Amino acid sequence: MSLNFTRVGAIAGRKFASLRRDKRMVGFIVIMPAIQILLFGIALGGTPTGLDVAVIDEGPTQLSTSVLVELNQSEPLVLHYDEESVESARSGVQEGEYWAVIHIRQDGTIELHLDNSNQQISQTIIIEVRDALTAVAEESGAQLPVEIAEPIYGDAAPAFIDFLAPGIMTMVCFMFSLILTSMAFVGERYDGTLDRVFAAGTRPVEILLGHLLAFSTILVGQVTVVILIAVFGFDIPVNGSPLLLFAVGIFLGLAAMCMGLFVSSKAKSEFQAMQLNMPVMFPVMLLSGILWPVEALPTFIQPLSWALPSTWTAEAFRSIMVRGWGMSHSEVWIAFVFNLAFAAFALMLAARSLKTRE
Repeated sequence: MSLNFTRVGAIAGRKFASLRRDKRMVGFIVIMPAIQILLFGIALGGTPTGLDVAVIDEGPTQLSTSVLVELNQSEPLVLHYDEESVESARSGVQEGEYWAVIHIRQDGTIELHLDNSNQQISQTIIIEVRDALTAVAEESGAQLPVEIAEPIYGDAAPAFIDFLAPGIMTMVCFMFSLILTSMAFVGERYDGTLDRVFAAGTRPVEILLGHLLAFSTILVGQVTVVILIAVFGFDIPVNGSPLLLFAVGIFLGLAAMCMGLFVSSKAKSEFQAMQLNMPVMFPVMLLSGILWPVEALPTFIQPLSWALPSTWTAEAFRSIMVRGWGMSHSEVWIAFVFNLAFAAFALMLAARSLKTRE
């Protein structure tokens, strides 16, 4: 039986016309790939900047002057001369004020004390210091050795997975919680369940909280499995409290579920729900410091990064797992506050959206 190309052309034309009328589909097909490529180019491979580094200068005057002139010309590093001793400067790193200490010794050698919780940032600092010393050596002919002291946080030779694991755990907890709840009302809207629930006098916020309570039981199991696999499956160290790590994951999951409920209140089908999820998932993956430090993002896009709950959670995960920090550090407690505020805001939007559909 031969093909009827007239019918093929008619079907293709009808489909093209339907695609042209569906502006959301056109945006998904054309605009989303462009945004994804732009985000990849913007978010990955940049050099971290604004890295606060303490300087302890005990070296010969002429040598110190030459070295510091070169270091001051470094774009990534912000040098601080406030500390009076190596011990006080290391305490500053322990408190999260600095990423490293540059100690110029009396014999002219340079010693680096690093916060090795973020590999890319540590490598950037090492490269900048070595470049500065190379420039000084070319001018004066003096050899200036660099010694790497025992890291203040992290291992002396950290594996890349030690940096990546907290970010991947953040991404998994966020994305699966978002996907889980973004389908919440799609089926109920089609089979009429949602209309019957509204007819019974149930308020939108009550429906949302009921869904949230039901999905929370799944969230507990999900976060538990993610942490157990990371720790026991890949031998990722947890230097802080595992319970605190679990609690941060739960709060992130709640924020993502509330976002998912808002998406579900807007979606008319499962495919539409997935379309609405895509503009959320890619910024989370690329702008949250999961694959590359937030400090390496262009200045104009960093506020968007810090507006995502996943950014604060990834930072809290690394602080707990690598640094062993607790609630006394702002990097940890802000993650709780921000996730809770984000969840409340998304829940309010979802309730309002459901109310308008009554």
